Amino acid sequence: MSFFGKNIKKIRVIKGLSQQVFAELFSLKRATLGAYEEGRSEPKIDTLIKVANYFSISIDDFLTKEITVNQLLRFNEGITTDINQIVKASFKEIPFVNSLNSAFFVDNFKRSQSYNSLPTIRVPVEGDLDFLAFMVKDLFRVSDEEGLFPNDVVIGESKNIDALFAGDVVIALVDDALLIRRFTISDKGDTALTGQSPSLDIPIAAATYFWKVSFVFLKRYPKFTSELAIKINELDTKLTQLLLK
Repeated sequence: MSFFGKNIKKIRVIKGLSQQVFAELFSLKRATLGAYEEGRSEPKIDTLIKVANYFSISIDDFLTKEITVNQLLRFNEGITTDINQIVKASFKEIPFVNSLNSAFFVDNFKRSQSYNSLPTIRVPVEGDLDFLAFMVKDLFRVSDEEGLFPNDVVIGESKNIDALFAGDVVIALVDDALLIRRFTISDKGDTALTGQSPSLDIPIAAATYFWKVSFVFLKRYPKFTSELAIKINELDTKLTQLLLK
C-alpha cells in the first residue's frame, strides 16, 4: 500500500480544504477521495499525476514516503544534505500531453515547435534529451499478449525520420492528432506507421514530427509471464508431483 492516502489527507489539513473541495479540484467524487485517505483504494495514474503536479511534489515522494510540512509549504533552507531531496532533484520534468490539452498542444506546436504551453511531470529518467510525455488514448497492441493501454504514459525522445529504425514505436504528429504507431519498412523499402490492423496504418508522409518511445509507465500491474509460460510451469509442477509419488 502506498502513502498516497495519508499524504493527500495531510495536504487537506495543512491547506484547510474539505474533502468535497479537494475532490472537486481533481474531478473526483468525495467518496472516492475518502477511500483513498482510508487506504481502501489506490488512485489511477492520471489522478496521481494531476495531484502530484498541482502541488509540485514528485510521484515517487507521493507514493513511497510521508511528505513533510516543509515540502507542502515550499520551505527552502538553501543547500540540503537530505538524501530524499537529492533523489527528488534527480527526477526530470518532462512536458506532458493528455486528453485534456492534446488539441491545444498540437495547434500550438505546429506553429511554434514549443512545449511552453504544457504542464510537466517528474519522472526518473536521465539526460538532457528532447523528451515528451504522452498519455495513451487508444489500445495499441504490440503482440497478442503485450501492448499499450489507455492511460498508460509513454516518454518519447524527439527524432528525425532518418534516425528511426524498423520496429521503433513512436508518438507521431499526424494532421491534428498525436498517435502511437510502429515505424515499419517493407521488403520494397517503403516506410509506414502501422497500427494493430491495416485500417490504422498511416503513410509516413502524413506525419510531421516523431518522438521515439523510450520509457513506459503502466497504469496496470504488468504481466510478467505469457500464457505459454504459465502452462509450461503448470505441467512442470504436475510432473514433479508425479515423480515424488
